[in-house]
Amino acid sequence: MSDEIRVTVVSVGDKRPLSLRWIDPGTGRPKFKSARTRKRSEAERAAAALEHDLREGKLATNARMLWQDFVVKFSQQVLPGRAVKTRQEFATIFRMIDRLAKPERLGDMNATRLDELAARLRAEGKSEATIKTYLAHLRGALVWAARLKWIRAVPEFPDTLRAPKGSGGPMKGRPVTGEELWKLLRATRKVVGPKVAKHYRRLLVGLWWGGLRIAEAVALRWDGMSAGLVVDMTGRRPMLRIDAAHEKGHRDRLLPLAPEFARLLQRVPQARRRGKVFALPHPKTGRPLPADEVSALVVRIGKAAGVKVRTKVKSKVDPKTGERRPVEMVKFASAHDLRRSFGERWAARVMPPQLMELMRHESIGTTMRFYVGRNAEKTADAAWAAYEAARGGQQAGAKVGPINTSVNSRPPAAPEAAPRNDATRDTFTGCDVGATRFELATF
Repeated sequence: MSDEIRVTVVSVGDKRPLSLRWIDPGTGRPKFKSARTRKRSEAERAAAALEHDLREGKLATNARMLWQDFVVKFSQQVLPGRAVKTRQEFATIFRMIDRLAKPERLGDMNATRLDELAARLRAEGKSEATIKTYLAHLRGALVWAARLKWIRAVPEFPDTLRAPKGSGGPMKGRPVTGEELWKLLRATRKVVGPKVAKHYRRLLVGLWWGGLRIAEAVALRWDGMSAGLVVDMTGRRPMLRIDAAHEKGHRDRLLPLAPEFARLLQRVPQARRRGKVFALPHPKTGRPLPADEVSALVVRIGKAAGVKVRTKVKSKVDPKTGERRPVEMVKFASAHDLRRSFGERWAARVMPPQLMELMRHESIGTTMRFYVGRNAEKTADAAWAAYEAARGGQQAGAKVGPINTSVNSRPPAAPEAAPRNDATRDTFTGCDVGATRFELATF
């Protein structure tokens, strides 16, 4: 730390308390603090304590703590009590700060540096929602530093624009269609190999019908009623039992399963209802994969299937010329996009409070923001269908005033059946291993 700091005892008047004097290494100017005593022995002890605190960067008088030392202290004292995903987010943010802001000391993260950081993030093509998230996490870290008096006060943070509301919404991806799911199922064998393809097809179908997060799907078990995520078949309806340690909202919960997913689970013979619901081995070694590796494999399947869920332009530095140029970034279908498909389907079937429980959201605001009222055309279709039913089932093509209802009154056509390509039966999905009997129209 800052071992150049020396604190000395000085007198500022015969009848006044002694003072503690040192040179601020950042400004080169002398600084003073009252020792609150006229006894030199007591003042010298206060000087030694102050010198120690200044060298360790523990006082808000100059925030001389090295930035890397602050990151280490925050990571050791605060992050162990946070969720795994939160720890990963902070690691990403600290790497981003080192790359763009390059602070040497904790005190360098002032309002000016924060404004520059936000501007550089925008220049790289980061969305306003991403910038807002980064700054919110950084603010939390600096609030902790201010509480320990390592900085005088939390600096003023720059304003961020509100994420635009519209058909695209704030989602990072989009719901996957039934036809795209079929593409994912067909591409699975090519990505993971023939030995374990059945397991990953089972996962994709389970995510589509169950709406699970990938970590929930990987942890889901048939047994172990005391902990974890467990399928509970003991009641009148199949339920999902989640303990606080495995639930995003950090609460013990008993939640309903979607009927289609429950029917899938009920097709599994009683003798096979042991251990994990989804066995997800490594394609080569056969070892069980953690959630992050399974998630990466699903993205590879999405890329192999050519299912694009988002495309945007980012500013990237050309490694050859050093110049920034726009680059089109493509996001391929992921496990969470299958969850989005589940949410979009059920948003048209149930009221928001019920959808919130099916999606296992912590608040109704999340449900309303992402899944309710997103598709104006579907809402219009439902409104016209209800209107026509109330009028006694008016014939399609009839006119009501100046508006022709024939466009919105026809039911959607069922997708074509997939060609048969595998005769091996999968007892979990209720279809062939090649998903040839996976009837999308029944959803």
